[in-house]
Amino acid sequence: MPVAVDPKPSKQRFDQHPRIVRKKPQPAALTDDPLLYRSEKAYRDALWRDFVRFVRDAGAWVVTPPAEGRARCQMPDGSPLLERLAQLPRFPVATLPGMLHRLTHGRFVPVREIEVQLWR
Repeated sequence: MPVAVDPKPSKQRFDQHPRIVRKKPQPAALTDDPLLYRSEKAYRDALWRDFVRFVRDAGAWVVTPPAEGRARCQMPDGSPLLERLAQLPRFPVATLPGMLHRLTHGRFVPVREIEVQLWR
C-alpha cells in the first residue's frame, strides 16, 4: 500500500514560536532592603556576591569562605576600600592589628586585614 509523502517539508514559522531571550540577573546593591527578597538565604547569597565584587573592584581580596557573616578582607596600601566602606554605615568594619604579606604575581605585598560584619 503506497503512502503519501509530502515532497516539500513545511517551513518553520518563527512568528508563532518567538525565540526566548535570556535576561541577565541584576546584581544586588549593598544598600538593598532585605525585605525585597523572598527568603533570607536569597538575600544573603546576593549580598555576598555583591560584597565580593565590591571588594575586588577596590583592589582587595576576600579571604573568608563563602556565606560567612563576618568577612575578612586583605587590602594593600593605597586601597580605597576603607573609604568606600565608610559610605555604608550599615556594615561595621574592624581593622585587625598587624601587617600581613600576600604573595601576588611573584612578589610579596604588605596588606592590612579588616573584618566586615555583613549579617549576624
